[in-house]
Amino acid sequence: MEAKPRPLLGSLLGLLLGIVVVALLWQLGVVPPDRLVLFGVLAVTIFLVTIILTQRVALVRKRFIMVTVLCGLMAGVAVAGIPDMIAGGSISDGCFAEGTSSLDSKTPDTTSIADPFELTRTDSVAWTGESTGVFTDWNSSIGIDVGGFPVEIWSGSSANEDQKQANSGVEDVAGRLADVEESVGLTLAGIYHVYGTLDANEGGCDMSAYVRIPSEGAFTGTMNLSLWGSLAVLIFIILIMAGVVRQSITKAAGVAAGGVTVITGSPGPAPTAPAAEPSPTENRAKESAPPAERGRQVPLET
Repeated sequence: MEAKPRPLLGSLLGLLLGIVVVALLWQLGVVPPDRLVLFGVLAVTIFLVTIILTQRVALVRKRFIMVTVLCGLMAGVAVAGIPDMIAGGSISDGCFAEGTSSLDSKTPDTTSIADPFELTRTDSVAWTGESTGVFTDWNSSIGIDVGGFPVEIWSGSSANEDQKQANSGVEDVAGRLADVEESVGLTLAGIYHVYGTLDANEGGCDMSAYVRIPSEGAFTGTMNLSLWGSLAVLIFIILIMAGVVRQSITKAAGVAAGGVTVITGSPGPAPTAPAAEPSPTENRAKESAPPAERGRQVPLET
């Protein structure tokens, strides 16, 4: 019976578990999936589940070291995201933006993870944007930051023939959320790290801000239910596989112990010493004795 630690399976299950945990933290409005959160959680879950499904590192040392190095790299990427998380929102000099909801009114540079721009799922958000100079033939985009990577959700352009330096409007939150849900089948909720860019012939503006969209409930909605279900299934699989690995290691140790017992079992009878060769004197005495005496047996005295 051979012991079967499974560090590679542990790293895969740890990766899936980390993704589900990050998504839950995001959807429940705890933290956004920034670089620090995403890679930090993945490094921890991959390492822990790998240990659980290895149990005997000495048996698979090379594979375990490979997974450990991967987790170390992820942890390094996570640490590199600390400055971005601490910095909070921002906006370029010479540019101004503000949003107002029924709950809050903020500019991008006054938002942070701990204090995001708050709104409700049925809100109307009035926004304004201004610049100190005129931007013509500009291209603009808005997106969200996921693990340090920009994900664009809107883009547009304008020649700005009217030479406007300010713009404003009102956004229907419920309508926007319905459009996203219809297109991708997901219900948006949680804290979002939003970015915006505007590039023109005369320059441009860059901004980032934190926005919180409240969840319908921890156990409400297809997204949340799917995430909770995935979390339960993954934990169940990890526990089952941990039992399988432990059983294989225990059986292998038992077989090895049995083999040692067979090889080094109770000793057999001690070897007998070879009979001593008769001396030359005894041989000559036997040869000189009469045949009758050589065959005669001496009776025992009673």
